[in-house]
Amino acid sequence: MINEILYTLLQKHELPSSDPAYTWLMEADSGRLEQLEAAAAAFECRLVTRQGMIYLVPNQDNLFLGYSKADLKAVLLKSNQNDAHYYLSMFALLVLLDAFYSTEYGGGRLRDFLSLEDWMSRFDKALNSGVDQKDNPGNIPYERMVDTYNNLLADPSHKRAANNKAQLFLTLLKFLEKQKLVVYLPDQEQIFLTERMNALMDSILRSDSQLAILRSVECEDE
Repeated sequence: MINEILYTLLQKHELPSSDPAYTWLMEADSGRLEQLEAAAAAFECRLVTRQGMIYLVPNQDNLFLGYSKADLKAVLLKSNQNDAHYYLSMFALLVLLDAFYSTEYGGGRLRDFLSLEDWMSRFDKALNSGVDQKDNPGNIPYERMVDTYNNLLADPSHKRAANNKAQLFLTLLKFLEKQKLVVYLPDQEQIFLTERMNALMDSILRSDSQLAILRSVECEDE
């Protein structure tokens, strides 16, 4: 039964409490959840349990079930873009997470949604302030990123153009939607995070190394 549940998680990446297998796993003193955790670890994954859902999350260095840098570049970048554009996308993700979550563990969500305009504004502020930071735990190449970002177009009427600043954010949103981590409403240009993202952030906020990188881009609310 453990192997069948792991197979389901490998396919769907999650197991809801409505599934009989979830109830079977959670029976008191059964030790079944621990068995599943051990099986997941053999596949270089971990389990995240949150609010009636079990998620299977690949470890950071799991390139078989997760995404390598090359995989992400193929998804996020256009043919004429380079590493600096990739770093901008990853930095945009950090800024998005900072806008939604308190980096003090247990602080919880800060907001229900974020507008695209607000996200871009926070990104611009964090990117430019990062150039002057002395402490840079993520070794973020701020100066190179600022130069690359400033060379992109800022015309709001051409957001879909490959060399437009907004396209960097929209491409990332499309990827995150495919991973069931965000919901984007294009008519209102509003971004909502899913419960799956909440579960992943619970894991990130427990990790000192990942939290240090997230804190390096903190943007204070006005």
